[in-house]
Amino acid sequence: MKKLILAILIISIFLVSISSAAADYPIKYTDDLGREVVIKAEPERIISLAPAITEIIYELGLEDKLVAVSSVCDYPEEALAKTEVGRIDEPNLEKIISLEPDLVIAESVSRIRSLERLTELGIKNIGFKPDSINDTINMIEDIAYLSAAESAGQKITAAMEKEYLRLQKLVAKKLENNERKRVFYEIWSDPLYTAGKGTFIDSLIQAAGGYNIGREAQGSWPTYNLESLIAADPEVYISSQHSNPQGLTLEDLRQKKVLREISAFKNDRVYLVNQDLVNRPSPRIIEGYKELIRAIFPELKKEIN
Repeated sequence: MKKLILAILIISIFLVSISSAAADYPIKYTDDLGREVVIKAEPERIISLAPAITEIIYELGLEDKLVAVSSVCDYPEEALAKTEVGRIDEPNLEKIISLEPDLVIAESVSRIRSLERLTELGIKNIGFKPDSINDTINMIEDIAYLSAAESAGQKITAAMEKEYLRLQKLVAKKLENNERKRVFYEIWSDPLYTAGKGTFIDSLIQAAGGYNIGREAQGSWPTYNLESLIAADPEVYISSQHSNPQGLTLEDLRQKKVLREISAFKNDRVYLVNQDLVNRPSPRIIEGYKELIRAIFPELKKEIN
């Protein structure tokens, strides 16, 4: 009996030590904007300024702590019921302050001046700028760490890393005997915008085995005229339903007469992808990665699924 009691005490002490280690506040953290932020205690009231962040919060099981989101946070569906605090690039600072958050989390599009103003007003905030799938995985791990959800974060990222590695091997094998296909990604149709060098989309196309012709243009989100597009002659043309204000179908895209001289249209290598999957650095980015691989290497469809 004494041995049993001793064993129970040892296990109890061990569990307490694990719990204490997992919530070792205060935490000093340097965000992707180069700012050092001190999180004094486990956040109980969190505001998300980006759809990807909102998705991560829900995946971590922290939705009860999420008091507000930006106006474009639409996944999961439950997020639509959360209080809104304005646009992702122009949040309503007064409303944020009135909600008394412990932590505001932003990503990429949020303007630095808004975050700096929140800091001046005493609101803790952190900015992320993921540029790749690996960055996305690291961001999920960091958010989990900062919000005392490390166990859930490790489970999510371990699964992502495993699947990412499997998919990378499939792509690498295809590239052993094949050159990278020239890919054009249509962000917006009129005027025609694409993703340039150093963007998240550029990184994703590269990882999927393609060559993003948009990286040859100037800037992160360059416009393309028809002459330049025909000269670049992409072999794979990718767009999304949201590239047109009225919505876009695959049939609509295939019927564009001005693009019929491009190899992608001649060879029926035109695709629509789910913009939310490929644009958002969230746990669903692996599914977005799969969509791009299917577009570039359709013969891998069965292996990817």
